[in-house]
Amino acid sequence: MDADRTRQREVLERFAQEIARRGMCTPAIFLFESIQPLAFVAGQALAFIHPLLSVIFDAPDYAEFRAAIEDRENVAWLVGRLEELAYGSDEDEAE
Repeated sequence: MDADRTRQREVLERFAQEIARRGMCTPAIFLFESIQPLAFVAGQALAFIHPLLSVIFDAPDYAEFRAAIEDRENVAWLVGRLEELAYGSDEDEAE
């Protein structure tokens, strides 16, 4: 994984943790599953909701988040991570 992708995943992980902490995993999963086919457009639309996300991200992290959301692979990773946080992983159930 390259440095940019690693940095994006760190930002997405922090976002997923914050969403889970607020109990909003299910709506977030629904949202990101819905926008996955239009990931690039969704990334561009984030410019409009920057004030809302500034609660979670500072400016450099917000730029990384926007770049990450424009990549479908990152969106799929985020959905998977939110599902793990919301419903637990198979590893948690095995223990």
